[in-house]
Amino acid sequence: MGRPKIHLTAPKNWINDPNGFIYYNGEYHLFYQYFPYDCKWGTMHWGHATSKDLIMWKHYPIALYPTKEYDQNGCFSGTAIIEKGELHLYYTAIKYDKFREGNIHSPYDNYSFEASQAKIVSKDGYTFNNYEDKRLIIPPIMDESLGHRTHTRDPKVWKYKDSYSMILGSKFKQEDNDKFTGEALFYTSKDGEKWTYKNRCYDDTIGDMWECPDLFEVDGRYVLVMSPENIIADDINYTNNSVYSIVDFDEETCEMKLINNQKFLDEGLDLYAPQTTLDEFGNRVLIGWMRMPLTFDGEDWIGMMSLPRVINIKNNDVYFSAPEYIDKLFNKEVKLSEFDVNDVYKLNATLNKDSVLDIGGYKISIVDDSIVTDRSKVFPDMKRKGRVFKSSKLNGRYDLSIYIDNGIIEIFINDGKYVISNIVYGLESKIEVHNIETIRLLKI
Repeated sequence: MGRPKIHLTAPKNWINDPNGFIYYNGEYHLFYQYFPYDCKWGTMHWGHATSKDLIMWKHYPIALYPTKEYDQNGCFSGTAIIEKGELHLYYTAIKYDKFREGNIHSPYDNYSFEASQAKIVSKDGYTFNNYEDKRLIIPPIMDESLGHRTHTRDPKVWKYKDSYSMILGSKFKQEDNDKFTGEALFYTSKDGEKWTYKNRCYDDTIGDMWECPDLFEVDGRYVLVMSPENIIADDINYTNNSVYSIVDFDEETCEMKLINNQKFLDEGLDLYAPQTTLDEFGNRVLIGWMRMPLTFDGEDWIGMMSLPRVINIKNNDVYFSAPEYIDKLFNKEVKLSEFDVNDVYKLNATLNKDSVLDIGGYKISIVDDSIVTDRSKVFPDMKRKGRVFKSSKLNGRYDLSIYIDNGIIEIFINDGKYVISNIVYGLESKIEVHNIETIRLLKI
């Protein structure tokens, strides 16, 4: 199948969460969780790539790797900020209590390690002294009523006035409940080095640990994006998934209130651990990890990043749309009969209630006022890896912008009110349509 052409993949082997996503000195920097030795999860490093346009990426040497006692077993996810022209990376440092037998790259179990928070500074965004420039900034949490020694991670840091704020994902047990409750912890700092616990927000109905929390302001509202563990229990799809909601947040006190129900960020349920930044035009842009259960035939890499998505608030809801500067690249219209799975396309289509659109074995139809996608013909039959997905109700409007690349299809529904993105294996070079109102196929 080959690699996707406009979706970031690792040079080789395993990739997962996007990290340190930022526009810095005229380029987008995207770091990522990386295991450089195999196509499976292991001791986490930070891979590093840059781009001028969020489409074409250039890889650089590994940015972060274990060198300290506190991070000897991995540099987990984190964020980046710019301070006095330098790039500051914040990350979660991992130290195992005990290894899994026969594999030093994996802990003995889900609770046999400790997590602390650390940082490193680069003067140019390309060179990182992993031996001299790391600092431990928040030690493991030992107060079980506050958070978890093992499962507190993924710092997102931002500047507020003359100080810094941080949100961390964690979990704890309430006194009247034996099950864990997912939570966000807030810390503040005057200098980015010494941090003080400030506040927390939790909810026992949204999974049992909140990974990769990202809190930001857009169009005058605060939005929380996070990836709760064990939020799905249908034995069909991934148990961990990404959600979003509009929240109330006080920057002074770090008090956050969940005022809206959480919604799945991507109803295809493959996307996970997204992170946002401001692009060069001031748009809030999100990129997420697209999970792959298997490598493509003959390939030595696994996992890819989604296309960037611009976030806006419309009608008191959050929309995710492809950036206009990426849309403009697709300016050559071609016939449906010219479709070739080895190329990259944007397909614009308006459907009605009887429409069927089949993209090389990936079927899109309308059922009960929802978009339904079926990848059964182009996806392995595996437990907890869903093959049929259904959007929220659409009130009779079915306008689709579909991006097709090697191994991935991303469907933006009704200007980005909903998105369904799916990993696919072995698409055929054909498009079949039934009762479609309008359809246009564009390539770069």
